[in-house]
Amino acid sequence: MKRTLVVFAILLLTISALANGWSVTTRYYSIPNDKSTERIEQTFLLNGYMKMVNGNLSTIFNLEENQIIYINNVNKTYWKGNPSKFNTEVRAELEIMIEEKLYGIEKEQQEVMRAMYNEMIDASFPTTTPAEQRARTFSAHKEKEGETISNYAATKYKILEEGLYLESLWVTKDLPISNDFNFIDLSQFLNQLASGAYATSFESSNQYFKLIEGGYPVKVQIQRGDGSVQVSEVSNAERVNLTPTDFSIPKGYRPGSLSDVGVWDGYL
Repeated sequence: MKRTLVVFAILLLTISALANGWSVTTRYYSIPNDKSTERIEQTFLLNGYMKMVNGNLSTIFNLEENQIIYINNVNKTYWKGNPSKFNTEVRAELEIMIEEKLYGIEKEQQEVMRAMYNEMIDASFPTTTPAEQRARTFSAHKEKEGETISNYAATKYKILEEGLYLESLWVTKDLPISNDFNFIDLSQFLNQLASGAYATSFESSNQYFKLIEGGYPVKVQIQRGDGSVQVSEVSNAERVNLTPTDFSIPKGYRPGSLSDVGVWDGYL
């Protein structure tokens, strides 16, 4: 019996040693509850790689090679490129989608709607170098320790931007994910997709990186202008064994456009 327990203990240690990455399951929902906006996303993290699985679409960030991969697991298509290629192709495809959407609408109304859509596109994917973003001031105020979120002990923080309420954040030290994954590298990568705008966000600030040091945000709650509340909440997280192959394109999949893989379904 003793020998069996020893073998079992060694096996557990071996499995633990092989578990070099993380699998995190997050539930997104709103208050009041709106089933149409609720979704479950599974994220896989290995230092230098991030993969998010949301329904039929998988999104992969390869931070070491500065690449994005989108994979549609239904029609077996994929798109691969760097942030510059992504921004250029997204803008071009959205402009085509706008014209298709405006077909058959009265001319005067077309101009109004076209201007509105183009403003949205310009804000996210400008064709000229945007002006330098003004640095914002954030502060984190501890509100309560010892709260439990999905069985993880967490500390609640109130986040202020320029002195005004921005969001509430719960951080746990039970999940030392930031010890294994470089979130600063991720922030710098994402900033390329937002033409500098992401650099001024709270998630790209030193205050944020300090809060999640040695831990992970298990819940985020944001108050919207219409009075509703948007929530993201980790339901499960565990160490798993991952390799770079887990972040590659499956065999037999064919290249396609961003529209083919369904990146912008429901955008307009």
